[in-house]
Amino acid sequence: MPWVSPADLGGHRIWIPGIRPSTEWAAFYQSLSETFGLSIDALGPNFGDEALMDALADSASLATLVGSGDRYLWPQTHGLRRIPLHDPTPVYPHVLLFRSGDQHPVLTALRDHLCSAGRRTPHDAWAPDWVAR
Repeated sequence: MPWVSPADLGGHRIWIPGIRPSTEWAAFYQSLSETFGLSIDALGPNFGDEALMDALADSASLATLVGSGDRYLWPQTHGLRRIPLHDPTPVYPHVLLFRSGDQHPVLTALRDHLCSAGRRTPHDAWAPDWVAR
């Protein structure tokens, strides 16, 4: 199968080191784990991408979550694979905040670009219930 659903990951240890308690992204991963019965482990500091990839390569049961556009480079000998999550696709909510006065000169260009690019949210997107839609 070219993809898995979040529920398929139940029983696997998903390591996302460095999640800071009482942050929005901690709340996101807490909602994700509660909704789909995932075991998300935030223990340990984040020593960087290389250390995370090495840990994944050394374990037969460890996994992590990364965005589809994230760029990770690891040696071919690591044998790591990216497997898309669908049915539903977890989507982290982002919001553009800006001041109404004294704006940076390129802010209008950024807003115009984001609006013209259109929504690229997957049709089966999942976000926590607390996200304003």
